[in-house]
Amino acid sequence: MAREIRILIDTDKCQTCKRCLASNVCKVKAIMRFEQDEPPFLAIERCYDCRLCIPACPFGAIHLAGQDLSAGNELSW
Repeated sequence: MAREIRILIDTDKCQTCKRCLASNVCKVKAIMRFEQDEPPFLAIERCYDCRLCIPACPFGAIHLAGQDLSAGNELSW
């Protein structure tokens, strides 16, 4: 059975920080980037959905899928 990872990185909100705080808190290094001037991406095969990265991003670029960011509520599907 496939795992469902609900974490998303919003590249429009990402400020491409020199030292990505979300990447630093990820214990399994699932938040990666190839070049320092590129926004990070989530390596789904490494992520186990612990969600430590969500509050670590000061720009709110990391969130759960299905979350209504404008109202601060989760969408009902």
